[in-house]
Amino acid sequence: MNSEIQRSGTQAAALNMEVEQRRRWFGYQKREALVPYAFLLPSFLALAVVFFYPMIHAIVISFYSNNIGSAAHFIGLQNYREVIASDWFPTVMRTSLFWTVGNVIFVCGFSLAIALMLDRKFPGRGLVRALFFLPWAVPYVAAGIVWGWMYDYEFGVLNYLINAIGLASNKVNFLTACPSAFYSVGALSIWKLVPFGTVMYLAGLQTIPSEYYEAAKIDGAGPIQAFRHVTLPGLRGVTVMLTLLIAIWSFGWSFTAIFLLTEGGPAGCTETIVVRSYLEAFKFFHVGTASAIGAIVLLLSLTFSAAYLALVYRKGSQR
Repeated sequence: MNSEIQRSGTQAAALNMEVEQRRRWFGYQKREALVPYAFLLPSFLALAVVFFYPMIHAIVISFYSNNIGSAAHFIGLQNYREVIASDWFPTVMRTSLFWTVGNVIFVCGFSLAIALMLDRKFPGRGLVRALFFLPWAVPYVAAGIVWGWMYDYEFGVLNYLINAIGLASNKVNFLTACPSAFYSVGALSIWKLVPFGTVMYLAGLQTIPSEYYEAAKIDGAGPIQAFRHVTLPGLRGVTVMLTLLIAIWSFGWSFTAIFLLTEGGPAGCTETIVVRSYLEAFKFFHVGTASAIGAIVLLLSLTFSAAYLALVYRKGSQR
């Protein structure tokens, strides 16, 4: 009888010890699972302070009148209706569309051409690749100031070279005439984005097996046929990703380059919807209208972002 009681007590103690070990183990697993979130917490707090709170506050302001401070009153969707019905809204949307499409076409085209050249083996290839990436590392403000000096009507180096070569007898109004101002600012944006696209295409070219090119060569395909039937299909995923990214950045982040060089001028030639939002807030002091424009830009950018994330998820699930 005593031995049975002792045996049952030993079994109960072993069971309690096993339960305690399991509880400690699951507690350790929970703590381990929380470690990544602990590392992300400082970044999330910083984003909440400098990004999420201003964004939410701007959306709230978009439902109030343009009066500043306590005089503002709730007007619902009136600001949105006025923005959409305004005379300038179709113009700035058309300019934003041309700006975005132009950036996408030229960035993808130049990036692919440069990536194909840099993918070849030649002496100093690593140095040349690093030099091509430099424009991406230059801050937009510094790049805008330098390009503004280059475009200067009186003392700009571009006008000097044009006159020296004999391409034009008169100086070119790069930033004070339309549509040359639009093209000039677009050149800065393309110059900044091409290195990023080049790196993406270079990475995509490394994923195409060399056996495909060897098989195409055996089948009698020339360089153009190999590019059309091997390179382009192999870069289809990169092209779609790059197109979506450049579209998002060009549409929503077009303010810096344009404002530094033209501030939306001349006569609204380079005025995109993002620049118009700034002018409404800080030039005309229409805070509610500017916030409504910002909310519209946010909605359109989220649409592009949703398409990008859906594409990434679809591509990841197919692997």
